Amino acid sequence: MSLPQNPFTSSTRPSMKKSPSLEKEGNQMHIKNVDRISKLPDDMLLKIIKSLSTEEAVQTSLLSKRWEGVWKQMPYLFFDMKNALKVELPLAEQSHFIAQLITKVINNHSGNLEHCKILHMTPQTQDGTLETWIRSLIHVKHSKCLELKRFRVNRPGRARVLHLPPNIFSHPMLTSLLLSRYQFESAHAFNNCNNLIILKLFKFKVEGDVLNTVIASCPSLKMLVLEIFQNSRTGCLKIHNNNLKFVHLTCTEIDNVEVSAALLDILSIHNVKLSRGVNIVLDAPRLLQFSQRLWKVCQSLPHIVYNISCDTQGNENIGHEFVMNIENYFMVVFATLAVNVDMMNPKEVYMLKQVLEAWARDLQILQIFFKDNDIDKKEGESSIDGIQNKWGNYFFDIDFRVKSVFLYNFNGSDEDQFALAASFVIQGKMMESLTIDTSSLPANKTLAIDTVVAKLMKLPKGNKNLNIKYI
Repeated sequence: MSLPQNPFTSSTRPSMKKSPSLEKEGNQMHIKNVDRISKLPDDMLLKIIKSLSTEEAVQTSLLSKRWEGVWKQMPYLFFDMKNALKVELPLAEQSHFIAQLITKVINNHSGNLEHCKILHMTPQTQDGTLETWIRSLIHVKHSKCLELKRFRVNRPGRARVLHLPPNIFSHPMLTSLLLSRYQFESAHAFNNCNNLIILKLFKFKVEGDVLNTVIASCPSLKMLVLEIFQNSRTGCLKIHNNNLKFVHLTCTEIDNVEVSAALLDILSIHNVKLSRGVNIVLDAPRLLQFSQRLWKVCQSLPHIVYNISCDTQGNENIGHEFVMNIENYFMVVFATLAVNVDMMNPKEVYMLKQVLEAWARDLQILQIFFKDNDIDKKEGESSIDGIQNKWGNYFFDIDFRVKSVFLYNFNGSDEDQFALAASFVIQGKMMESLTIDTSSLPANKTLAIDTVVAKLMKLPKGNKNLNIKYI
C-alpha cells in the first residue's frame, strides 16, 4: 500500500508555460516560445504565488530553476492536513507522512514569517512534532502570528494535554497566538510572555489557577479570547490587565469572573451565568456606565458591550473586526448588543454603521448610549423638523431587525441622534419598541425630549405596531 507521492520531491518537472513570439531567420518567420514571467524580479513573482495555497506555491519550484527559491520568501504558510487525507489509506500512516512534509517545508523556508497556520491531527500533539514546529516557527522563523488547531477525523475529540517546555512562547517577534482543542496542565510555556498582544484559546481545557497564571504572564495583551472548559466549577477566573482593549469569555464551568482593565472597550460574553450579578465583577471604567444596564435586562443571553472608539490617528479598536465577524468564530447568535458612540465623531458613526450592517439579523435587544461631548449647540444651529442632517440617509440602507431598542443620554436638540432614531422608525427595523431613557439627563432637557418623542410619533412607521416611549 503506497502513500501519496511527495509533491515536493518529484523528479518530473512540468514544462514552463511560455508565450509565443515571432523570430525571423532569413526570409522565414518562426514561432519561438518566450518565458517572460520567469524574467520578472523576485518581488513580482512573489506577488503571483501569494494568491496560491502553500502546497501550490511550493510546487512552483518544479517549473524551472528560476522558480526554485521564490516560494521560500513567502511571508505566510498555511497547512491543513485534512485536505491531504486519502480515505483509502490508514490515518496514522498518512498523519506521519504529511507531518514530515510540513516539517520539510518549514525547514526549507528562508527568512522570517508574518503568519503561519497549521491544522493537524492528534498524533502530532503526542510525538513531539508539534513542539518542533512551535520552536522552529517562533525561535527560528520569527513568526509574528501563529495559529495551531487540532482536529479529529469523523468524530469530535477531547482536548489533548499539550506538554511544552518553559518560555517556548516567549519571543519578541511573536505578537499573536491562537491555540485550539488543547489542554494545559501547566502555564510555564507562557513564562515571560511580554511579547503577546493577542491571545486566543478556543475549545480549551484548563483549570482556573493555570489560566490565571497564563493571563498574568502576558501583561502586554490587548485582545484576549477565551473559550474554556474546566474539570470543576470551583475557583475564580482573574483577568487583570490594564492594556486590554477586547475580552471575549465563553466559560461554562466557573464560579466567578473578575475583569479589571482600565482601557477595555469591548466585552463579549457567552455562556457565563450572571444571575444576581454576583458571578462577574467588572472594573472597566469605559464600559461600567452602560454594561450594568445591559446585564439587568439580559443576563442569560449572549451579549456584547462595545465602547466605540478610535485612536488619535483614527485607527479602529483592535477588536472591531472581531465584533463584526464574531458568529464565524463561535457559531452562536449574539442576541444583545450595547454600544457607546459619539454621533459628532464621523469615524465612530462609520464604525457604528459597520457593526449594525454586520449584525444584519434579528437582535433581541440593541442599546445605544450616546456619549456626552459637552458641546452645546448655538440657538438656531440644530433643527429636527426633518431627518436630513450632515449624515443624510446614512443609516437608511442598513438591513437589520431588532426586537427592542433603548436609547440612553438622548439629547433632544441633537439632530444626528434624531436622524438615527428616525431611520429606525421609518424603516421598520424595530419589531416591538423604542424606549428613550432620560434618567441621566438634567431636568431642563425634559421639554426637548417631549418634543422629540412627539416628532418621532408623527413619522411614518415601517412597523405600525411599534411602541415609542420614554422613561
